[in-house]
Amino acid sequence: MAQRALFFDIETASADLKWTLPPEEMFRLGGYSWGADGPVHLTADLEELRDVIRSADVVVGHNIHAFDLTVVFGKDSIEPLVMALENRVWDTWTHATLVHPAPSSYVDHTGRRRTVRKPEDALPWYSLENQAFQLGVAGKLMDLSELAEEFGGYDKIPLDDERYRAYLVEDVLASRRVARRLIQLGGQTPYHEREQINAAIDAQNSRNGWRVDVPRAEARVAELAQRREEILEFLQRTYDFPTEGAAPLRTNRGKEALTRALADFGISLDELPRTKKNGKKTDRPSFAGEGLIEVAKNKSPEAQELAQAVAELGGMRPLAQQALDCLQPDGRVHPEITTLQRSGRKSTTKPGLTTWSSRDPRKAIEKAYFIPNEDDHVLVEFDYSQADARIVAALSGDEVFAERFAPGADAHLITAWIVWGKDVVGTDKNDPVTRHYRNDLAKAMNHAYSYNAGPRTLAENAGVALEVAEKFVRENQRAYRKVEKWKRRVIKEGRRGSVTNHWGRRMIVDKDREFTQAPALYGQSGTREIVVDGLIRMARRDIRSITYLVAQVHDALVFSLPEAELDYWVPLIRECMETTWEPPDGTGMAVDFPVSAGSPAKNWMDAGH
Repeated sequence: MAQRALFFDIETASADLKWTLPPEEMFRLGGYSWGADGPVHLTADLEELRDVIRSADVVVGHNIHAFDLTVVFGKDSIEPLVMALENRVWDTWTHATLVHPAPSSYVDHTGRRRTVRKPEDALPWYSLENQAFQLGVAGKLMDLSELAEEFGGYDKIPLDDERYRAYLVEDVLASRRVARRLIQLGGQTPYHEREQINAAIDAQNSRNGWRVDVPRAEARVAELAQRREEILEFLQRTYDFPTEGAAPLRTNRGKEALTRALADFGISLDELPRTKKNGKKTDRPSFAGEGLIEVAKNKSPEAQELAQAVAELGGMRPLAQQALDCLQPDGRVHPEITTLQRSGRKSTTKPGLTTWSSRDPRKAIEKAYFIPNEDDHVLVEFDYSQADARIVAALSGDEVFAERFAPGADAHLITAWIVWGKDVVGTDKNDPVTRHYRNDLAKAMNHAYSYNAGPRTLAENAGVALEVAEKFVRENQRAYRKVEKWKRRVIKEGRRGSVTNHWGRRMIVDKDREFTQAPALYGQSGTREIVVDGLIRMARRDIRSITYLVAQVHDALVFSLPEAELDYWVPLIRECMETTWEPPDGTGMAVDFPVSAGSPAKNWMDAGH
């Protein structure tokens, strides 16, 4: 760490006002110290804190990309991003996700047993207090919420209250202790430095926000509410579905009525996902929102409406309502972006933009609420073509597998030919028989198979017979021998407890799950790294490009760009994203990663492609 290292932390008004209050009102008290053992200085002068941050060779703190630096410099500033590109920001939260990842189960600093089943469950693990506890160093002095309650709010605590000041001093010291232990635990590598820049880009993405067409979203909410009431009245009249009580879906009468209704609309209980207990599937069908909607998407429009209404009855908010709930006073949502998945794959919440799917026509309609950030802007969506499969080709060096990326090739049709033969499948994608083999069978199973899913998993996910999935696996194994050899190699690596991708990201593999986890982690993380590489190239080429970034959805990026400057920005962004990549250790092959851009449009639905 640089000689002029500054450790800092801040106290603010309530954190949920970050996008509402300007820095001068949000900031209350700052604490900072120089070097490994300097004293902690406190200041209520925002300009003083800005000056010392600017004078440091590197600033260190916990969650400073997403919170502290945004508060100090404001949501309209790119100064935090500039500092990160100069390698002058080191966030212990970001570093902990790399060298001290959350285990599947742990006891936290309060003595509570916690289980991590999905990425968001890991959030408490990365709190400063819990990191200090897990690393064996002193943490926070007290629970600040108690002081806030005593005085009627975080913004009401007197700045000269000795408990308040002592709390901030200890926070700065805790950040310094945690930083020292994290360095001892995992060191500091070029990949770690790269991830600090990536975190700064994510923070800038959040600061940019994304404007919402409020009247259109409100009209959609009202339309869906009316339709929901009509459907529920129909269910009550036709199937004796209960409408009283807070949770009619949990009653036996409600489940029986819904089962009859679903059957009449072509949905059997066998098609529904199973409920879970303690993280494990049971044999009971689940009527929960997303699962029911997923099953209904291939049914009639009436079945889809029924599924949507039932999902909302169970508590799932319409997508339009989710956007409105997350709206800030500036007319934009400011999503939170985290990299808590083992592969580093990004998750966007508040709102969860990954649920706005282009593949589901009903959800694609909902994307129309997201509009350019300025009246003279348009939205342009860029995405990679078959990025996950291209990573597998590059890693395995399988030339036969890579043939699916040749100009004009159709990967799913090629797979269908390999498995069932060209004579059976046909060649006309508009023919119903060909479309069935290509879309319903090959396409439905292709992605999961790249990650070594077995026949039973493929059959369940794609909704096909087990013997069909078995034939699919058997013929793919025969055709793509180098892919199979690569899978065996990474599975062997995964048995040691982790795999490390070619960028330098170490990813934990659960015991006895290496067969699927090891290939999947390599594939997902590879795509993720290709995207991050492109973003960093953009930031270095023209930093303004990142200020136009409004969304990251897996391997797709959405920008709000000045319409008059499209001739400059579209080629620049595509050039930065596109690359040819091969494993640096010589074990694979060079593979191109092309990028396509949708038509510029005034809303996300029309900009998608």
